[in-house]
Amino acid sequence: MAKQALSLPFDGERLRRHRELSGLFQADLARRCSVDQSRISQLENGDGKPSPPLLRALARALNISTADLLRPDEGNAGPETGGE
Repeated sequence: MAKQALSLPFDGERLRRHRELSGLFQADLARRCSVDQSRISQLENGDGKPSPPLLRALARALNISTADLLRPDEGNAGPETGGE
């Protein structure tokens, strides 16, 4: 069975920001998520989306929610609250 791509609005820039705020290099995050550093680079640069298991691993490694790695719903006029 092929890996399922994430259909939600993943935001690579948010991934980069949270990684940098955590003081991690791409290689550190990759090691924590059991992927190659090049995959983290691709995600941060908007080249593809993580699978749901990788999205969860990224959030766990960065101690954030998966929602923190997604773009806000463009139809939502309310301010971003940073989680619930």
